[in-house]
Amino acid sequence: MDIVRFMNDITGNNLLLWKVVLATVVFGLAGVQAALAARFYGVSAFPPISGGAAARLHRYSGRLAVLLGVLVGFSCVVGPAGPTSPTRVLLHSLFGILVFVVLTAKFAVLRVVRKGDKLLPLLGSLLFLTFGAIWATSVADYVAAR
Repeated sequence: MDIVRFMNDITGNNLLLWKVVLATVVFGLAGVQAALAARFYGVSAFPPISGGAAARLHRYSGRLAVLLGVLVGFSCVVGPAGPTSPTRVLLHSLFGILVFVVLTAKFAVLRVVRKGDKLLPLLGSLLFLTFGAIWATSVADYVAAR
């Protein structure tokens, strides 16, 4: 089965546009994650919900962000790319790898180490910045080329 053809078929031959939209949603969810984490760590009063509700929403929106991020990453590996300059592709690839390295570190701290809670804000911030870098090396480049 030709996976690229299948993905193009289900997106109405707009796979690249679909990736742009989904990557923007993932980046937006990463921003929501940062705001919710700031709320349950007591650094911010925004959003105006309890710390417990912010933590629950953080978990569920994080799962959605990871799921959508994996879908975008998969489509990046098998599907067409946007404007391809060697520097953009290199940086985009490195940031894509870094996202999964930081996610692995965050989940390791949460599930294995369990005493590294002080690292979670740093890892979360790094994750948000890395999603931003991925967005900047793909979506911003796509929009600028239009």
